[in-house]
Amino acid sequence: MLDELRSATKELHEQLEEENLAQKIVNHQISSEEYKLLLLQNYIAYKITETEIEKYIPNYNSEKSAQLNLDLEALEVTNISTASFKEDFKLTSYEEALGAAYVVLGSALGGVYISKEIPNCPHLAEIPKPHFFNGDRAGVKAWNKFVKELKAKDFSEAQVKTATNKACETFEFFSRIFKEATLGFQTA
Repeated sequence: MLDELRSATKELHEQLEEENLAQKIVNHQISSEEYKLLLLQNYIAYKITETEIEKYIPNYNSEKSAQLNLDLEALEVTNISTASFKEDFKLTSYEEALGAAYVVLGSALGGVYISKEIPNCPHLAEIPKPHFFNGDRAGVKAWNKFVKELKAKDFSEAQVKTATNKACETFEFFSRIFKEATLGFQTA
């Protein structure tokens, strides 16, 4: 299943990396308002997907939306709502949850890399210590555990297809949020 998930989502993953504001952290060009927007967009995407995944995967553990919420509070971003996008992402099975979890948990590696670039961003010099882009390897451990569990199970072709389709839909859902969620912030 893991190989199929990687192969099917490769282009969508690369496209998402290029089109979201995290690229501006890597390039050290992000403004403080863009950073707030990036956190907000990620919060919406992770809160909705994590809530759905928890319905189908016992003991699922991701703290991304909680960490993002702490960062948003520290930056005084209030009136946060997922309502505009909440109905756009639903899971109906364990296999779909695996596909979504692949996207959510797999982002840990990129998050560690991005966290190392934040100190190099002049406009982020005054932000409080991040909870989400914290450089902590706990997310990577969760990813490794997830990969190990996937490799330990045998999945039918139909199960793999269901998970793969949902992983692609999850990337597309994140992309839509990164394009549409502004909630009053204007980017430069």
